[in-house]
Amino acid sequence: MELKENKPHKNIRGKEYYAQAIEEATQRQNATPIQRLREFVKWAQSQGLCKSEYDFERICSLSPKYISNNMHTGKGNIGTEMLGRIIKAFPQLNLAWICTGEGAMTMQGGGDLNADYKQAYELAMQQINVLNNIIKKQQ
Repeated sequence: MELKENKPHKNIRGKEYYAQAIEEATQRQNATPIQRLREFVKWAQSQGLCKSEYDFERICSLSPKYISNNMHTGKGNIGTEMLGRIIKAFPQLNLAWICTGEGAMTMQGGGDLNADYKQAYELAMQQINVLNNIIKKQQ
């Protein structure tokens, strides 16, 4: 009789994925506010809201290298004045998340809101182009 080789269950990859996701979530909760801010900046870049960390700092009226300098000093805290500037520039950022690490990174609809604005802008530009073409034909 031939013995079958013990192979890992086919769902082991899923279990590893969830274990890694739980570990990353725990690390995020243990992260400092400045580390969470850097994570938000990466999200904002992926959404096309800023081009870089430097651009994010410029949009928020933060000093250049504000995030980087705070990361390296080991403090990891963000002052209330700076939080006010950031929230004013990026209202979709969940203030509770940035301070405590609890909850979602963005307020509900934060990412979708940006996509809606982009879509509305693109549609408006298409309508303007159509109207410009009509005006040119009538001249």
